[in-house]
Amino acid sequence: MQNVRKKRDRTRKLRRSGLRPFSYFAPELIDPLFHKRGFVKGIIPKRWRQIVGNNLAQCCAPESLHFPYGKSHGAILKIVSLSGNALEIQYLSTQIIDKINSYLGCATVARIQIRQGVLLKSPKLHRSTLVTLEKSDKTAVHAQVTGIRDMNLRNHLRSLGEAIIARNKLTDDNKQDTYFD
Repeated sequence: MQNVRKKRDRTRKLRRSGLRPFSYFAPELIDPLFHKRGFVKGIIPKRWRQIVGNNLAQCCAPESLHFPYGKSHGAILKIVSLSGNALEIQYLSTQIIDKINSYLGCATVARIQIRQGVLLKSPKLHRSTLVTLEKSDKTAVHAQVTGIRDMNLRNHLRSLGEAIIARNKLTDDNKQDTYFD
């Protein structure tokens, strides 16, 4: 009875307020699709990046959630993974289960099944950003390779040293070595 009242109130508000953005209707359209896959309210797929972190979200995605007959806990979460990351996801499966269950507030997921395949949304490739070296860094590298007589070897070692320093500066700025953010 309350659901009918909520729908009536919602339609009355619509009539009074005019046009609404699509996001206003999206939950009503998308939730039945998620429910077919076993996701109640679609919380896990919608919040996957927040639950497992950016690094894992780039290489895997939830596919479906299957509950045992008549129970609301002990579900099997099926995950699609890129083939190179399946072993890492299997290794981190207990941590993923803990993160999902703590996010939902109850022991909903008991096990994870991993299927190797192609993700619907391909992971974004991170392009390396160019880092300009300071004059002191360039002179330090130049000072280390000045004793080398072969000009070609000296130039290659100088460019290698500059690339290493630039990479170290870039990783110092973006410390993301862990899977969970």
